[in-house]
Amino acid sequence: MKVGQKYTIDKQAFLAVLDSLRKGAKLIGPTPGPDGDVVFREVASVAEFTFDYVNEFDPVKRFLIPHRQDLFRFTLGKRPTFEPLVDSSPQVLCGIRSCDVKGILHWDKFFSGTYLDNYYLEKRANTTIISVACNKPLDTCFCICCDGGPWLEAGFDLQLTDFGDRYLIHVGSKKGIAILEKIKKGLVAATQEDLQRRKELMAKCDSQMVPTAYVAKAIIQITNNRVREELWEEMGFECFSCGGCTHVCPVCTCYDVADYMESPTCGVRLRCWDSCQYSGFTREASGHNPREKTKERIKRRFYHKLSYAYVKLDGHQGCVGCGRCITVCEAIGLLDLPAVVKRLRREGQPEPEQLGAQRHSS
Repeated sequence: MKVGQKYTIDKQAFLAVLDSLRKGAKLIGPTPGPDGDVVFREVASVAEFTFDYVNEFDPVKRFLIPHRQDLFRFTLGKRPTFEPLVDSSPQVLCGIRSCDVKGILHWDKFFSGTYLDNYYLEKRANTTIISVACNKPLDTCFCICCDGGPWLEAGFDLQLTDFGDRYLIHVGSKKGIAILEKIKKGLVAATQEDLQRRKELMAKCDSQMVPTAYVAKAIIQITNNRVREELWEEMGFECFSCGGCTHVCPVCTCYDVADYMESPTCGVRLRCWDSCQYSGFTREASGHNPREKTKERIKRRFYHKLSYAYVKLDGHQGCVGCGRCITVCEAIGLLDLPAVVKRLRREGQPEPEQLGAQRHSS
């Protein structure tokens, strides 16, 4: 068995293998939520899973760095002591979508860059990703504009394609191979008919995408500084600075660090999710705030997501096309990524009358 190979297996037989993984790890997957939505959580049995979903509103990045994470416990005194609180317990993230896998790949690079984040890296090394390719998108999905799905060629340990009563399994890593080697019977190599069926499902899903995001054009506009300050100002007035867009984004990594004192001499250093859209995010110890105005924070957010400088640094734009920002943004239809991209793509372009004059003069 090798990475890149594809197999098929009866769905119930594969779920039985998944169930067996609970003996050595937390099994986390999609379950029915209280309001008819889907919630990813640890399960006691695969029978708790639901398969009638596209994506969860809250991205699975919270299973790698929770909303609040205790980093270490300290004691003050003549000889201060520090007790690291690293969580490296094994977990299996099952059923996540390709856009969230791409988000995790971005986190892998961010937390292993100039400064190694051992809290993230320990958890990540003990996390297995079993993703499910999308056969049908939501009406807010635009992953095909961002290379975020609906299928991937790498980044997962196993990638499943739902064939109804069977799964087509794409092997992505040695971790994935180790899981499949537990299967005693029923696992067969995918046939040409299976691969053709997968290709047809991919084409059908692509054709059902509704939103469009002209990401490449927006990268050109921002990188060449063609966006008018008046447009950023306009967006600043429209933004509620609620931070929802950053919290639901699988790519965003903003966090804050603080000390919580449990007694005059003992405390905990913790970090918690933060947002570059909050007014205090960039406030410095001196009190100076380089991005006090909402306009500056909006500008910074989309520069980070769409400028060529960051595309070159990260190897991709800062969006995976999950569409969650469309759902969460309180400035409905104005400041989600596809909406902003549409507004940016016209910046710096000749007006229609100018185009007409150019044609007459040529």
